[in-house]
Amino acid sequence: MLVSVYTQGVKGSIGVNYGTEADNLPPPSKVARFLLDSTVIRRVRVFDADREKLRAFAGTGIAITITIPNDQIPHLTNLTFAQEWVKDILLPHTHATNIVRILVGNEVLSTANKLLISNLVPAMQTLHDALTGESLDDDIKISTPHSLGILSNSSPPLWGSLGRAMTLTYLNLSSTS
Repeated sequence: MLVSVYTQGVKGSIGVNYGTEADNLPPPSKVARFLLDSTVIRRVRVFDADREKLRAFAGTGIAITITIPNDQIPHLTNLTFAQEWVKDILLPHTHATNIVRILVGNEVLSTANKLLISNLVPAMQTLHDALTGESLDDDIKISTPHSLGILSNSSPPLWGSLGRAMTLTYLNLSSTS
């Protein structure tokens, strides 16, 4: 009875990271079909905006999160670049592929790369502007993933806190946005 109280009305889904750094992987179309037909997985994170992968998930309803590689972050601060990325990468797929999120970079704060860190928030803002220009900002959200390594304390989760260096980095990022 207690469990039903907590779960009633709660809807969740299971997701996976879909990396392609391996040998003998099945083609994206087989991966998409397998996930749809043989699992309960309904969310997939891809680590690049590969057109074949995006086409493979068309019509499946599976929610796709696209990760933009770290090396693209400085380029995304340029509105023209961001607009072209949206037009070339996203627009051809938004009618059939359920793209719900774009992750800008991967664990950028953990890299200690000052160029990437200083460009992270501006790149996210510029990409949001490009999405807004195509009326996609309500459907596709922007975020950035971080490693738990940026926390000085992570257990229990309620007590999670940023380390001193990360707190200063976060404050600097917040003041530039």
